[in-house]
Amino acid sequence: MSGISSAFNVARSGLALNSHWSELVSGNIANADNPDYGRRTLSRETTSEGAVLVSGVARAGSASLTRMYREETARMTRQESLATGLVAYTNALGTLDDPSSPMQLLNQFQTSYDFLFNDPGQTSLQQATLQSAQALTRGLNRISNNLDTATGETLQRLTSDITETNKLMEQVARLNTQLTKTQENSALYVTLQDQQTQALNRLAEFADIKVDFGAQGTVEVRTMTGALLVQRDTVHKLAYDEGSKVLTAGGIDVSPSRGIGIKGGRLAGHVELLTDTLPVIRLQLDEFARALVETFEGADGSLGVGDAGLFTDAGAAYDPAALTGLAGRIRVNDAVDPSAGGALWRLRDGIGAATAGTYGDTTQIAAFVDAMDGPQTFDGGTGLPTGIALSEFGAAMLAAQQNTRARAQESFENYAASTASIDDARLNAQGVSLDDELQQLLLIEKSYAANAQVITSLTAMLDALLAAT
Repeated sequence: MSGISSAFNVARSGLALNSHWSELVSGNIANADNPDYGRRTLSRETTSEGAVLVSGVARAGSASLTRMYREETARMTRQESLATGLVAYTNALGTLDDPSSPMQLLNQFQTSYDFLFNDPGQTSLQQATLQSAQALTRGLNRISNNLDTATGETLQRLTSDITETNKLMEQVARLNTQLTKTQENSALYVTLQDQQTQALNRLAEFADIKVDFGAQGTVEVRTMTGALLVQRDTVHKLAYDEGSKVLTAGGIDVSPSRGIGIKGGRLAGHVELLTDTLPVIRLQLDEFARALVETFEGADGSLGVGDAGLFTDAGAAYDPAALTGLAGRIRVNDAVDPSAGGALWRLRDGIGAATAGTYGDTTQIAAFVDAMDGPQTFDGGTGLPTGIALSEFGAAMLAAQQNTRARAQESFENYAASTASIDDARLNAQGVSLDDELQQLLLIEKSYAANAQVITSLTAMLDALLAAT
């Protein structure tokens, strides 16, 4: 009888195993499209009597591919945030051939003065010169406003992404706590590992992270350069100070420019835009406006000390201490605008002229034209050539700003392709193959039938023995 009893136990353990196995395979199939799910397999052990028991659940995965995927994701999303932050502004800026670009507007203005030089007293040409000057200032105002909008939207995206990053780090810390209280290799344990993988993969979109595993599957998260983000159940929250333009983690400066700073992910891209890229674009744009203002102040012999020229800073003369934002404030002097009480002939005679000069006098016009064509000194912080004409600076500015966005977009697309390639390999290592799982179901069916047949045979045998007694 002991032999029959042992055989019953073995068969019953087989049925119990089939039940767990079937549940596990069903879960695999249900999560076939879940990129953060690790394929489950049963861990088994055999007793001295031959019974097969479930000893745990194993979760498939590749630590090296997951690490590579997160690193490449951070590179990709950094470039994505750079390109996204610049696309609206550069669309408004236009290309060299775009009629609304600063270069084309400047060319139209210079051309109008060339025509005026040939017939200085012609009212229609004076009016055309005024209109082209106003179009140029309106164009600079518009582009400057678009730059302000790009800066504000980047700050909003950074604020939102910091909030999301802090939430993800808090989730990782909570999972650390839950994992320490959960039996290793249990069904709940591997489910928590899925959640941990998902949180860390999402976190890699915002920052370049290095993950170190500890006891019970807990993790310690740092930036790739070593700044601590999550340690056990402690989160070093991120914050950004708009005034100082400093990104901190737990009070430690982790700005991209720092040695232990965040170098990848959306956060790095946003901060780079706010602290480097957009301020340089602002300086370039304001230097263009400054050169325009000072060109006509310096070449106008009719002006007194402190008088504003043809182009003004919201009606005033240029103030070197107020360069920032000048492109958004530049205006045509009301002294040449009849609708504002001015006179068109001042475009010929000078802004400070009290009375109209001779009809055909080209002296002041020639001075303006020569000044526009002459070399000027520009701030070296623009990263552009200096000692060049205003039109040359404008062309260099336009090309540099468009190239900055184009490089970011190209880098994003390249990293997106490599990220997708690594992700495919990662999913092959940890993901679910429906064909394999369906084969598992067939094996389960055969195993169940075999164990059921054993129990049926043992039952018949017992019935026969009992009937014989």
